[in-house]
Amino acid sequence: MSEVGELCHQDGLYASFDGTQAMFRHVERRLASLELSMAAMETEHAVSEEKQKFMELRFNQIDRRLEKIEGHISRLVWLIIAAILGGLMSFVMQGTTLIN
Repeated sequence: MSEVGELCHQDGLYASFDGTQAMFRHVERRLASLELSMAAMETEHAVSEEKQKFMELRFNQIDRRLEKIEGHISRLVWLIIAAILGGLMSFVMQGTTLIN
């Protein structure tokens, strides 16, 4: 039996028990670090999704504000055009009364 044990150990077919335990501890440590990395990645992904939602909400608010500003600017432009036309009409009417 000792010859079989020596042959297996010499050929490398069987790892020693201590080596196997060390390998399992190493694999467990790597697995634990992978699980921590995965949890961190999931947290980061969730945070980025929340940031994306916030940014979309913020851009929607900005779009609504810009639409209001455009509406006010449009009204001001029409008011300025109406004032210019009113001034021209007043000038023309005063010009015709001066001639008569």
